[in-house]
Amino acid sequence: MGVDEVGRGPLLGDVVAAAVILPNNILNLATPSAPSDGTTLPLWQADDVAIIPNHPLSRLTDSKKLSEKTRETLAPVIRQTAHRFAIAKIPPQVIDDINILQATMLAMQQAIGEAVKNVIVKQPDAHFTVVIDGNRIPDLAFLGLDNDQLKARAVVKGDSRHAAISAASVLAKVSRDHDMLALAARYPAYHIDKHKGYPTAAHLAALAKYGILPEHRRSFAPVKRLLTDLGQ
Repeated sequence: MGVDEVGRGPLLGDVVAAAVILPNNILNLATPSAPSDGTTLPLWQADDVAIIPNHPLSRLTDSKKLSEKTRETLAPVIRQTAHRFAIAKIPPQVIDDINILQATMLAMQQAIGEAVKNVIVKQPDAHFTVVIDGNRIPDLAFLGLDNDQLKARAVVKGDSRHAAISAASVLAKVSRDHDMLALAARYPAYHIDKHKGYPTAAHLAALAKYGILPEHRRSFAPVKRLLTDLGQ
């Protein structure tokens, strides 16, 4: 199961995490994971895993390296190909309450939990290997699975190294971008479709001119400064 998040840096909107379980028969060890002694590393132990050649998902990589058009093309293929997938969103109010790091961990927990639940209901003895982009692993004790049934590890730059993480990256990014387009239609003066909530000059200018939206993260510095200036 690959896990990734998107939306830690923006000033507004949810932080979104996705978990994706891809079938093993479309996965291959990538070259960096090949042991130097000539032995074969088990797929579940590898940090560098690719999609087999000529598969519709063989273009998978970190969603930030893909064009919007490519992400939109790949997302439905990922959903159709995956054994299971789940997407979780943590809103700005919760981000402000618990901070963005904890909100990110919570989103990952929820996405992983949903994907695991959907498998366990039909396969109670299923085993999971969870690979998470970055250098932190959320607490998964709430799942009630022992160390034999659930193994989790963080993979630095995993969104460009492990196909399942890349798939999660794409689903999370596409989901959040769609949410941003919905907000753009609701608040056209903010041009959210252009900056997706990130602190660009245009976004900061709109924030100063038109004010703070309910979807803004009030604990983030530019928004917090404006609140202070307004005496709120």
